[in-house]
Amino acid sequence: MVSNFKQLVEEVKSSKNRMISVAVAQDLDVLEALEKAQKSDLADAILVGDQKKIEKLAKDNKIKLSNFEIVDIADENEAVKRSVILIREGKADILMKGLCSTTTLMKNVLDKEYGLRQSGLLSHLAIFEIASYHKLILMSDAALNIAPNLEEKIGITENAITAAHRLGIEKPKVAIITAVEKINPGKMPATTDAAIISKMAERGQIKGALVDGPLAVDNAFSRKSCEVKGIISEVGGDADIAIVPEIESGNIFYKLLSYLAGAKTAGIIIGAKVPIVLTSRSDSDETKFLSIAAAARIS
Repeated sequence: MVSNFKQLVEEVKSSKNRMISVAVAQDLDVLEALEKAQKSDLADAILVGDQKKIEKLAKDNKIKLSNFEIVDIADENEAVKRSVILIREGKADILMKGLCSTTTLMKNVLDKEYGLRQSGLLSHLAIFEIASYHKLILMSDAALNIAPNLEEKIGITENAITAAHRLGIEKPKVAIITAVEKINPGKMPATTDAAIISKMAERGQIKGALVDGPLAVDNAFSRKSCEVKGIISEVGGDADIAIVPEIESGNIFYKLLSYLAGAKTAGIIIGAKVPIVLTSRSDSDETKFLSIAAAARIS
């Protein structure tokens, strides 16, 4: 079981090297993260984008490009398309977002002719390491599915469980997060969705995990909170995965941990043919590097 990012990086180092296809690679933090990943024996990369801009960034910041292949395409959409096709051609194992919009990236990923979609739902998975918690926290979905219905929440949950298994968590504990721990179908329909998902897992319709909900954030991550509120739960106070009700709460969760709690963070899209490194354009090179490591571990 991977319990922190240092361990995750070491495990990826000891496995096969991956190839990353980078969509619109003229981004300094992306290039720095890729250089670190290459030096750490995590992954190599094919840089798709404006070659002149890539080379200028590298020269100005003393980044060595000789170990990377560059595919010179200046147009954003065409660069993203080519980066996706490289995956389909078997030339790369991981897709990474560079200096392009998420909309452009996902339009190409979901293209029926050459895209990377499989039969199920795609979802975003954030991974956090925070000093106040005893293991990694996985959270979904903060960046892709805006207002998921019950069926989509089930898909998001199943994707996160699969990712947790690939991180070595044999039976992850999944908290279906809402504002409260009590079911309130009239005013808080998310609590009803959480209860349904929890019951589905109890009856074996969702496999490979312990699932409980509705649980508020304090119930999910604090045993004392569960004791005070009289909540008896195998998940409460020890959650591996938090499934949020919609993108707004997920985005707030993500940014609170990243910016105010100082969490180390990774972000990827799961459910496609390959993992997709998807972070904000404002995220640091460390976040992008850890996201590469997470994608490599899950691939």
